[in-house]
Amino acid sequence: MEEEKLLEAIENIRRDKNEPWRYILFTFLNGIAQGLGVALGMTLLLGIVVYLASMLVARMIDFPVVGRYFQEIGKLIDVYVKSAPKIH
Repeated sequence: MEEEKLLEAIENIRRDKNEPWRYILFTFLNGIAQGLGVALGMTLLLGIVVYLASMLVARMIDFPVVGRYFQEIGKLIDVYVKSAPKIH
């Protein structure tokens, strides 16, 4: 009973009941706003995560043991690049 009254009240309040293009425009703009919000939010969040991860990796390279491994990998890559055949 109360649910029916609530649905009836919502139907009476809706201004776009007789204007479907207004409803379509409103939902379209709402979708664009939500998509933009998600994109900006994820960009900001991922930027912070990447920044923190890069700071963590930078501190790990300062450790003598881990730093030596990264240094050796860098040397191997340099040797490979210098000895690779040149493509013309």
